[in-house]
Amino acid sequence: MNSRKLTLEHGLYALALILALGVRLINLGAAPLANPEADAALQAWDVVRGALPMAVSHPLYISLTSLSFALLGSTNFLARLWPALAGSALVLLPLALREKLGRIASLALAFGLALDPGLVALARIANSPMLAVTFTVLALTLAYIRIPAWSGIFAGLALLSGPGVWIGWLGLGIAWGAAHLAGLFRGAESVLWFESPSQESASTPPFKTGLVFAAATVILVGTRFFTFPAGLGALATSLVEFLRGWVSPSGIPALRVLASLGVYQLMVLIFTGVALFWPRVRNRWVIGLGIWALTATLLAMVYPGRSTDDLIWALLPLWGMAARALGAIFQEDFRQPIAIGQALAWLVLLVLAWMTLSGLRLTLPEGYLLRWLILLGIVMLGALSTTFVGLGWSWSLARSGTLLGLLAALGVYSIAVLMGATQIRPNNPAELWASPPLTGDADLLLDTLHDLALTDQGLFDQLEIVSLVDQAAMRWVLRDFSDVRYTPALDETELPLVVIAPQESEFAPWAAAYRGQDFAWSLSPGWVGALPNAWVDWLIFRSAPVEQENIILWARGDIFPNDGEAETPSQYDE
Repeated sequence: MNSRKLTLEHGLYALALILALGVRLINLGAAPLANPEADAALQAWDVVRGALPMAVSHPLYISLTSLSFALLGSTNFLARLWPALAGSALVLLPLALREKLGRIASLALAFGLALDPGLVALARIANSPMLAVTFTVLALTLAYIRIPAWSGIFAGLALLSGPGVWIGWLGLGIAWGAAHLAGLFRGAESVLWFESPSQESASTPPFKTGLVFAAATVILVGTRFFTFPAGLGALATSLVEFLRGWVSPSGIPALRVLASLGVYQLMVLIFTGVALFWPRVRNRWVIGLGIWALTATLLAMVYPGRSTDDLIWALLPLWGMAARALGAIFQEDFRQPIAIGQALAWLVLLVLAWMTLSGLRLTLPEGYLLRWLILLGIVMLGALSTTFVGLGWSWSLARSGTLLGLLAALGVYSIAVLMGATQIRPNNPAELWASPPLTGDADLLLDTLHDLALTDQGLFDQLEIVSLVDQAAMRWVLRDFSDVRYTPALDETELPLVVIAPQESEFAPWAAAYRGQDFAWSLSPGWVGALPNAWVDWLIFRSAPVEQENIILWARGDIFPNDGEAETPSQYDE
């Protein structure tokens, strides 16, 4: 009976879940949907309207999102809801592994998964691989604790989660094979349910049970319980999309993928290093997770169709290793005054180092060397303080204080980059976890169209619109208007009430009868390397060149009640 009482540990897991939901759901629909997001959301909207798409690559997302749309209507928030909920559910997984990891390490893993900048950013993208990652990890966890039926169900759901599952499973398979070749595990039965202690008495082997439930899940969910038989083709479609990425480069530099780890995941990288080099923490499981993280990172870099989304498969093993290190730190004498003083000293020194680095952007070229020498001196001063504590008191106190100070400073840094990427700059292509090209002034365009519709018809959704821009993001913005037509060109004799056209059509012959306003539509990073040339400005303020493609909203002159013209400037105009 006592085992059912709520404890502080339960309260901390609840807090981690609340934090995870908060950072993923707040302002979730604020940023417009990019083209890949809008394409998946439109397929879900087609299902609601009874126009089932002929071929889909994200069947699970479309099934879940279409249900949300049917109940609550189509919004940006609902288009991103299920990946956000799946990302939040990750924080509960350490509960199942607490006996293996330990209570403190499991809690550290829960808060790490809740507040990791990359995991949060990807959970706020409609068609990200978040569903694939969550269901894959659920399947592996349930397999480890020997519940093959549910493990198979979640494996089937992961298969239906889109093209992102293939690169993740490929990396996991390679890492598994490498770990076994290295002799880290004695056999597959030590990891999953290929065999079980009660194998002899079992009527059905656990592995076969898992496969049966996985196949049943794929058939039932993939066909929407036999209402959409063509949905089974989604597996082939998603695999084809993944294979196409090997011959169709995305244009994203491989080093930019690596830079996103170094900038946004600095905390987890440092404590992963601690786990690998601290003998007390390092074991075969840590090394195995390291192989998985390295394999996933290398795959994300060598894959020609790469994006930063692919790095999500490396974040989970990285946090698994880092959690082991954090658990060991909090098991030491970190409450001792000397350790706390050492931690505060490191915190102050790292704040000074950040301020010195920030000053580089205002430093003349001849002063750069001095700034870098100051940075080096600050780091050396921290190392000396650790050495003095170790010699004067104990190396255990010195280690605890240093790691605790690093944890405090890097924790603040991680929260800062998290809030910047998801709340302050949710639609900025300078953020590396964004998936360019992003959509710019979609909300401003929609508000303008609603005003024109209200002026002409007295209704917000009654307006004759011809769009020369046929993109998924545009179709999503215009989905509620009753009279919309998409065409590659407009005849001179046609004079529809409203025309949406690329900026290069500004001097088209028919434009003389219209008034136009430009809007920033497509936003992409304006640099070619891993980071912008002015990398300090980017690091501090995310200030970087942005490539912007504009569209023009043309409204026929007779819609306006007077001759006054009012311009609505784009928020991206300089």
